[in-house]
Amino acid sequence: MRYGQKALLPQPGTFPDEKALADFVLDKMDQWFHVEEQVPGRYWTGEETRIDAVLRPREPAGWHDEAPAFGIEFKNPAPNTSTGERYGWVAQAAGYTHCQWERYGRLGVFLCPSPLSWLLSRADKIANARQQQISPETLEEERQRVREYGRRFGKEYSDAYVESEAMLAHRRRLGELTYEEFTALADGYANAEAREREHDLRMAKELTHLIGQLSVGELMPYEGSGWTLTRSGTRLWSEHQGVSKIPYRLRPRIGSERSRR
Repeated sequence: MRYGQKALLPQPGTFPDEKALADFVLDKMDQWFHVEEQVPGRYWTGEETRIDAVLRPREPAGWHDEAPAFGIEFKNPAPNTSTGERYGWVAQAAGYTHCQWERYGRLGVFLCPSPLSWLLSRADKIANARQQQISPETLEEERQRVREYGRRFGKEYSDAYVESEAMLAHRRRLGELTYEEFTALADGYANAEAREREHDLRMAKELTHLIGQLSVGELMPYEGSGWTLTRSGTRLWSEHQGVSKIPYRLRPRIGSERSRR
C-alpha cells in the first residue's frame, strides 16, 4: 500500500463474487494492458494450477523487463473474512511466484485488493463510529468557541486546528477523555484514534514490505494516482504517472537480489 495517499478501499460485499470483481477491474485494466484470463501453470512439484489473469503492457517501452508481464489474483473480501484467510491469500500468491506459467515462465504476482486493506478499514470504522456518537450541533458550538477565542487574540486558526480543539473540548464535556485518550495526548497524538490509526499504518507498512520480499505486490486504486501497481509500498506503475523511472522489475526476485525487486 502507498502511504501518504488515501487508498480507495472496497467495501466488503460490494461485488457479489470474485468473478464480478475480476470483470470490473480487468475492464479498467484493458485500457493499458493486454489481458489473458485463467492462465494455466504448474508448481515445481508438478501440480497444475491457474491464475486469474496475466497482464502485459500495451506500451512496453519504459518498463524494466525485457518482456513485461505479471499475474493478478483476485480475492473478494466478505464482511466476515478472517485475518487467517487474508494471510492465506498471501501464501497462495507467494506460491504462485514459483510456478511456471504457460508462455510466461515465472511471474511476479499482485493481489487485488490489498490483503492488508483491513487494517485501514478497521481504523476508519473506529473513527467513524466515534464520530457518529458526537452531536453535530454541540460540536459546531465548540468550533465557534475555538474560532472566537483565536480572534480575540488576533489569530485565525486553521480548520484542522479548530476541528482538533473542538473535538477535544467536546469529549472533555462528555467525560469521554479516557485514560487511553489522555495517554495518546501525552504522546503527542490528537486522540486515541489517531494513535491507533498510525499504529495500523505502521503495521501495514511492515507487512507490505515483508510480502514484497516474497515477490507479492498489490493492485489498488488511490486518490491522485488512480489504479496503481505497488510492491513493498513502492509504485511500479499507475494510470496517472505511468511506469516508475526507478528500475523496479516485475519478475520475481531471486533470494535477496535487490536489482530484481
